[in-house]
Amino acid sequence: MNKEIASQVLAQIDRNELAQLACDLTSIPSPTGQEKGVADYILGWYESNGLKSVRQEVEIDRPNAVGILRGEGNGLSLGFNGHTDTSFTGTDADLRMVAKVEPESELKGVIAGDVVRGLGVSNMKGGVAAFMMAGKALKKSGVRLKGDVVLAAVVGEISRTPVGPWQSKEYRGEGVGTRHLLTHGMQTDYAVVADGSDLNIIWTQMGVVLTKISVFGKAEAAWGTNRRDFPMDQMNAIVKMTKVIGALEEWAAGFEEKYVYHSPTGPLFPKVNVGAIEGGAPYRPNYFPGVCNVYVDIRIPPQIRPVQVIHEIRQTLAGLGIEYDIEPYKSLMGYEGRGVEPLVASAHTVYEHLFGHPPKPEAPGRASIWTDTNIYNEMGIPAIKIGPRGRRIGPRNEEIAIDEMVKAAQIYALMALDICSRERP
Repeated sequence: MNKEIASQVLAQIDRNELAQLACDLTSIPSPTGQEKGVADYILGWYESNGLKSVRQEVEIDRPNAVGILRGEGNGLSLGFNGHTDTSFTGTDADLRMVAKVEPESELKGVIAGDVVRGLGVSNMKGGVAAFMMAGKALKKSGVRLKGDVVLAAVVGEISRTPVGPWQSKEYRGEGVGTRHLLTHGMQTDYAVVADGSDLNIIWTQMGVVLTKISVFGKAEAAWGTNRRDFPMDQMNAIVKMTKVIGALEEWAAGFEEKYVYHSPTGPLFPKVNVGAIEGGAPYRPNYFPGVCNVYVDIRIPPQIRPVQVIHEIRQTLAGLGIEYDIEPYKSLMGYEGRGVEPLVASAHTVYEHLFGHPPKPEAPGRASIWTDTNIYNEMGIPAIKIGPRGRRIGPRNEEIAIDEMVKAAQIYALMALDICSRERP
């Protein structure tokens, strides 16, 4: 790349401005389903910085916020993607997930020395702020690109899924914003997902299967019965479910060893987690519970289809002699990106130019997740994930180093300069 032009672009990235932008984004609450406030802010920011803004209504009061830096129309385009919803709601509703929470006042964005703190700054408003700043730097530098740069702050990436009575938009996550983005006109030749990766590169991601398993007892009064004539493993659905969980755990141990996926950047590890259980009536525990449900999250590698997972669970439970019902309620395939080589080469070149050494592969434990990278690769758009990551500093609170966001913004700006300066073949 032209080093003089690259320096011209990098000079427009202001560290203090980037820190304040991340702080401002973090201070706007945006739990899954309630991303409107932060989207409005981002759209206004695009307009005030000379970028075309596009509001995509994924559903009522739930917009994707898209900014576009137009090129000359004869080059390759590059999209940046980051989600605006946060891992926790920031309200007392989080007590269902966390035993003890910090005060809501501590979750607002704040600059504390060399870090920005607050709910969502690591996952992943710091990454969103970084590509927003990269877009501004490209615009402010005056460089003319051949292709478009698309900056997409999307709703609904956090792993939340409608099931049972939980059916509102607050439970529609895991890709709804990006799927809407790409099916409503905002496709690009290549894409970078700015989700946290310690600025390492990954382009293979796990799929997801969620399933509900139910077992049944007999809803009769438990008082006055004896265990000989009323065996608990027949009468009590919760006791019966303990056998199901034991069998699932035994299957899970083998599944997680059998299906390790060896991707170009290292191994990816499948995972099975019994994540929720419900059964009986808390207001009437004198009855044998007639129904007990468990909810299981299975992370699957690219070569495994959801139907295979359900088949293996059925085989596992068949030998228990227990009546059960299984109801899958989410299935997302895993993908290894195809045609990503030019994008990966660009990321390596930019990284070495900036920091003097190549990026590392993402650590397997961190790479073995689902992100919106999968949706791009599912739709045939070569995509990689590379983004800044902070850490959790409380039950819900997070922090991220300002310098990591600056590095991300530099990477994004120069990758866009590289890719979008290339003529379309």
